[in-house]
Amino acid sequence: MTVNLKFKQGAEEYREKIKMGLVEKLDPIEKAKQNPRSLRFAINAMCYDCCCFHKPEVRFCTAVNCPLHNLRPWQGKGD
Repeated sequence: MTVNLKFKQGAEEYREKIKMGLVEKLDPIEKAKQNPRSLRFAINAMCYDCCCFHKPEVRFCTAVNCPLHNLRPWQGKGD
């Protein structure tokens, strides 16, 4: 089985577990608290907090003076 098929299968299983209530979906801040050594989770949490806890707003962030602007998560492919 290739890596892509394993990932796809794992993602489908994870979505099913969420639907059944077996897995709790965490927001970026909770993920950062659970993984305090992860720089990526810290950046995601900071951007999520700065954009008033609304993930889609991070994509449209206009704070170009922010040192995290180029690292912000959830950017579209053309951003």
